[in-house]
Amino acid sequence: MKRRDIMLGAAALAMAIGVATPAMAETEFRLAHFSPTSDPNHVTATAFAERVAEATNGEYTVKIFPSAQLGGEVDAVEGLLLGTIDITMPSAAVIANWVPEMNVLNMPFIFRDWDHYTETMHGDLLDEMIEIAAEDNIRVLGALTSGARHIMTREPLESFEDLRGRKIRTVQNPVHVATFNAFGANATAIAYTEVYSSLQTGVVDGGDAANTNYFTEKFYEVAPNWAQVSWLFYSNFIIMREDQFQQLPEETQEALQQIGREIGQDHFMRYRQSDEEKLSELVAEGVNVTEPERAPFQEAAKSVHEEFLKSDKERELLQMIMDQ
Repeated sequence: MKRRDIMLGAAALAMAIGVATPAMAETEFRLAHFSPTSDPNHVTATAFAERVAEATNGEYTVKIFPSAQLGGEVDAVEGLLLGTIDITMPSAAVIANWVPEMNVLNMPFIFRDWDHYTETMHGDLLDEMIEIAAEDNIRVLGALTSGARHIMTREPLESFEDLRGRKIRTVQNPVHVATFNAFGANATAIAYTEVYSSLQTGVVDGGDAANTNYFTEKFYEVAPNWAQVSWLFYSNFIIMREDQFQQLPEETQEALQQIGREIGQDHFMRYRQSDEEKLSELVAEGVNVTEPERAPFQEAAKSVHEEFLKSDKERELLQMIMDQ
């Protein structure tokens, strides 16, 4: 049975037992995300809600549940596919559990810099991802970001060799696990909501984050060493369920797609600016910022590309990124 059929069946079952999506029973969408209200992700969620209400003259509204109130990223995508959540903003790393082609965006060191990343994610690649995800009952409305990822540790990280043997928390995605294992670490997949406590208690020795969420989540309190590696530009998407999207009036579908693309572009600019500003604030907080040589990390990452990019479509998507 195809993944799409399974998801459609789950949604039908939920409706059959009376768990109809809020959008079908009324005009309010439930949007769940995982960041604190001080994070650019919440600013973007708020902007999305305002734009939806304005574009539909109040016929459709969005109620936001921030700070993982409705569960972590995996929980939210599962809830979306079952109809208990309407819209969410998970990472490509998590969506890849349902849409394997998303894993191309989890490959280490595929984007040269912020300019290359921004241009690529809002061009033809986004159209490709919309089409691909629809086959797995996920409608991509827009491309978001959580910035360039660096490595936080309890003890200083001055070089590639310093990472060897350390327990490093990763996202719940096999590519991220494989990447940090390739870096010589002992990777441990842990939910985002458990990162702070895991660092605090020594369950892990470190993890990865962007300047912004490293600051807003106060990870520096328990992992005060911050190695600027930029091993990944971390992509998120604003999504809803494809069959729910298709049940909406055509003008509402068009409005959601346009708003999703536009707030995604705004979000990229906002997050890039935030990452730059937060690095200065981290230095002011006394964080030990290091810049390990990136070449050994890049060399180790090649094995991850070879291991995970197996299908012709995945290799085609990677080539599209590299050629941009």
